Amino acid sequence: MYALRERGRALEDKFAYDQSFQFRAEARRNKLMGLWAASLLGVADAGGYAQDLVSFTLDDKTSHDIATKLRHDFDAAGIAVTDGQLQAKMHDLLIEVVKEMQTA
Repeated sequence: MYALRERGRALEDKFAYDQSFQFRAEARRNKLMGLWAASLLGVADAGGYAQDLVSFTLDDKTSHDIATKLRHDFDAAGIAVTDGQLQAKMHDLLIEVVKEMQTA
């Protein structure tokens, strides 16, 4: 019975670790997305823009919500970035961040 409890505890710990890892990876990806978008938009305070994007995502926002916000900012600035480009950039940055976090 002890082994079963230990196995259950190990699975709970792994789940908690995976959730934490995913949250940190997505937050880092969102910061990098903000820096990328700020460079395209010509925002003077790129770090501030990136931090605002990270703060925006803390309220249970999905990747779609982030893309929609960035789409709105790009459209308002007259910058031509397709939804496909946004999704590809988000995907590529997430892969990059996960690799960095796994090797650190």
